Amino acid sequence: MKTEKPKKLIRWCILGAVGCGFMAAGDWLLGCIPLQQTDTGLFNRAYYLSGSYGLWKPVLTVGLGAVGGFLYYFVVKALNADIDTKYRKTKIIQYLCGIFTVAVALTIHTWVATMAWFTTYLDGMLLAIEAMYVPMILAFGIHFVMLLAGKTRYSRWMLAFHPVTWNLLLAAVPDIAQAMQMPVATWMSVMSQSSTNSAIMVWCIAAAVYERSHTQ
Repeated sequence: MKTEKPKKLIRWCILGAVGCGFMAAGDWLLGCIPLQQTDTGLFNRAYYLSGSYGLWKPVLTVGLGAVGGFLYYFVVKALNADIDTKYRKTKIIQYLCGIFTVAVALTIHTWVATMAWFTTYLDGMLLAIEAMYVPMILAFGIHFVMLLAGKTRYSRWMLAFHPVTWNLLLAAVPDIAQAMQMPVATWMSVMSQSSTNSAIMVWCIAAAVYERSHTQ
């Protein structure tokens, strides 16, 4: 199958991992908050709306998101290059969904960081932001299916490092812990808040290692 040169892919994966690191750092910053028993999900954190959230946090989060959002583009290029060129239409759809993901990444970061300023319209904005995740789900979902079907450059065992796998894992662990009546803790918020960006970072690192080991 015709693919990009390994060195170029490794460079894209490294840049993508750095970008995901910046995005995840913003998520970690947002997630480091006192939790209440009623806090659930990614955005429903009462602390955001308490008036105690320091202004420096959203400012730094937006800055981290700006750098991370720019480098996110290399994640899109790397994922798209994985898919066999025979599947041109699938590659186009996956690429366009990836570009949309880059476009909204900073928007989502900015929105979450300044959530306390939109308390009046909070419910409506939560509903609107959920729609923005559809192309992101398609971008990584298509790649997951193509990898599962053996139509990418990687072996199927790389599914263990795929963003879909790790995102589900990191997002589910805090909910499982709460279901088991474990006391709520900050690590639950940090893990769920940063699940997507941390999962993509894991994939980029694994893909770079894979490419390096197969070019020596």
